Amino acid sequence: MAKKNFGNIEENQKNLTGANALFNTPSKDEKAAKRKSDAELEEEEEVTGYPLRMKKAWLKELKIMSANRGESVKNLILQAIAEKYHLS
Repeated sequence: MAKKNFGNIEENQKNLTGANALFNTPSKDEKAAKRKSDAELEEEEEVTGYPLRMKKAWLKELKIMSANRGESVKNLILQAIAEKYHLS
């Protein structure tokens, strides 16, 4: 399928705000900046992805706690693990 260039869809259209992000590919500068931030993370410490399965009720409670504290669910889980196993 051929790529189509829609140009500036948002021009003179108040109801299509953000549509350019859906149809136009990001510039090479943005891609390079993203790669740099990923490289900086790798230099600091090695991070691995790990799937975590839990009961739906637990996730619901974590989401409520995260909203109350203003932190992400991920950070709450990581803090709990670090406290439990005395990790630093």
